Amino acid sequence: MGIHNFTQLQKKMTSEQLEKFCKKITEEYANSTAQFARSYFCKKYEITISCFYKILEYSVIKNLVEDVIVQKMIKKAIENQNLHKNGAGASSIIKYAKMYTKRYKYIAETMPVNDIKELAEDFANNPNINKMEFASSYGVNSKIIDYCLKRAIIENIVDDFTVKAIETRSIANATTNNSDTIEKYFASLKKIREQNRKEIALK
Repeated sequence: MGIHNFTQLQKKMTSEQLEKFCKKITEEYANSTAQFARSYFCKKYEITISCFYKILEYSVIKNLVEDVIVQKMIKKAIENQNLHKNGAGASSIIKYAKMYTKRYKYIAETMPVNDIKELAEDFANNPNINKMEFASSYGVNSKIIDYCLKRAIIENIVDDFTVKAIETRSIANATTNNSDTIEKYFASLKKIREQNRKEIALK
């Protein structure tokens, strides 16, 4: 069969097959002991080292595996790095933090419009519930809430009244030091919102 890189897998498999393949390897890696590292999986599945890492990244960013699996991956990556050099695990933490950011964006970007609308209106109508508690009630990270609200505003998913309510509660919950930053942030979002609104009107 030969050794495959990630691009070859993408060409060879359907999207569904690729997702199942990546999920399987990622979960197997996360749930295995330290002795089963990249070389074991590369040999077993006939993939390159680069492909192995891309498979793990793909699984995290595309939300193919649960958070508990990602946490196991982080722990294992840190342990493996520390075996070669004590304290080297910090780079793994940074790498996975970047993956998580992309994961949260992906979740928000793929969420149905009706769900985004409901979430944004719910957030606007409940100013007494802080964002962390609100995110917890939806079973997601607060960063996902941020990306969903951004999408609701710039894509004109919610009305102007809701946008104003989201902005008002965000400024009210801000510290004195960053209230100006939040105002500028919302001004930039509303500018994009208006541009998108004009483009929609021209179609």
